[in-house]
Amino acid sequence: MTTTATSAARLADCAPTFRHTLRRDTKTEHDALEAQFLPFMTTPERHLSWFLATQYAALGALLASRPVAAERMLCGLLLTELVGRLRFDLENRGVIAPAITTPNQSLDTVAIDYLVLGSRLGTETMRRKLFADHQREAIPQYFLIGTMPELWQRHCAELNAIDVGSARATAVIQDTKAGFALFARAAITQA
Repeated sequence: MTTTATSAARLADCAPTFRHTLRRDTKTEHDALEAQFLPFMTTPERHLSWFLATQYAALGALLASRPVAAERMLCGLLLTELVGRLRFDLENRGVIAPAITTPNQSLDTVAIDYLVLGSRLGTETMRRKLFADHQREAIPQYFLIGTMPELWQRHCAELNAIDVGSARATAVIQDTKAGFALFARAAITQA
């Protein structure tokens, strides 16, 4: 009987957290977006302006989609800085990025954090791969912020505190998918 109880406790410890559920349930949208960015990864010189404009439009839409009382949003200052750096990068390149429409209602702040902080991890990978041999001054400002590991760790703890299957979990998943859709629409709009 003790063995069964111990085994059950171990299984409970291994149960997927909401963070893993969120990643699994939005994998299709994430993978589709990565496929949209493949031209940039293949020929970055040719698609850099498009990529920056896409990020600017999508992150601007996320910024506009945050709730009025978004004090719990971990990435608030970072998101504002990213949009500002992208505006600077685009102005330096003489590019105007068409805006995209935002959702009719605010997105959950946890969903916005997931999209923004998660994208920093991918952006850092891109920077290392695509700009490894560039002088710092030649790299667009958007790529120079870094991954914000302390914010990512706080965000992961916040995700893990959400009960899998709860109404909040459902809302975060839906709003994360809506956020991925903003990036997908921004990519098409900038083409």
